[in-house]
Amino acid sequence: GFHISKQFSDNSASITSLDYDPSGNKCITTSSDESLRIYDCVGGKRQQVLYSKKYGCNLAQFTSQAGCVAYASTKINDTIRYLSYDTNQYIRYFVGHSRRVTSLQRSPTAATVLSAALDGIVNVWDLGAVKPVSTVTPVGGVGERGIAAAFDPSGMVIAVAVGSAELQLYDVREVAKGPFKSQSVLGVADHALVAGIRFVPPLGDYLLLAMTDGSCHLFDSFSLQHRASLRDPSTRGAVNGGNPGATNGTGGVDLALSQMQDAHLGQNVT
Repeated sequence: GFHISKQFSDNSASITSLDYDPSGNKCITTSSDESLRIYDCVGGKRQQVLYSKKYGCNLAQFTSQAGCVAYASTKINDTIRYLSYDTNQYIRYFVGHSRRVTSLQRSPTAATVLSAALDGIVNVWDLGAVKPVSTVTPVGGVGERGIAAAFDPSGMVIAVAVGSAELQLYDVREVAKGPFKSQSVLGVADHALVAGIRFVPPLGDYLLLAMTDGSCHLFDSFSLQHRASLRDPSTRGAVNGGNPGATNGTGGVDLALSQMQDAHLGQNVT
């Protein structure tokens, strides 16, 4: 079975996000002390500590460019910052959100990143440009219900969780046409705010929606029909403290992925 092979206790502040690079050899965390910490998963050691004291940091993601990460600001403005951790220098600023960024994910197939924010906008950013290459404005608006977005494994479909009300699917090539599929999730996940969304690897046949009360809900990624729920009272508020985007909702999604694999689809797990 699984067991802890290495424990890092160098960070006394709460961890707000975690991401692995595409190879799985490195991981990066952001913390409430405004640090970004990179760990060597093969050697089992901390590799680097960087600080973003001026702008804050959250939702750090390795990008397709080696030695680089993108992360969301938590102070001064809502800019996404593209950083070379090899040189500790910013490569580019992605300016396009007017409220807090609540999700950030790299494309699995292209040199792009996907962001969603409480301004109700979802942007696709080319790492080589300062302006978004595509913009999605989810149908129905967002308000204070939270928003999250994710690429499917092909990088051609974007799933958007609009608060706790609706799931929407967009074709990356035709986002201006609006969602090609949408489904209300009222009655399933409307007891909390959305914290994160992720296609379940490796095929992306399912969508996992994480909520701020610690619950996670599994949906068929084609029909968007509800298939299962994972509810653990001990994790209530643990995904991000009830504040969408305050910490990384995808951290809760990744944790739930491992737990959900033991669940029988179509049954609730309590």
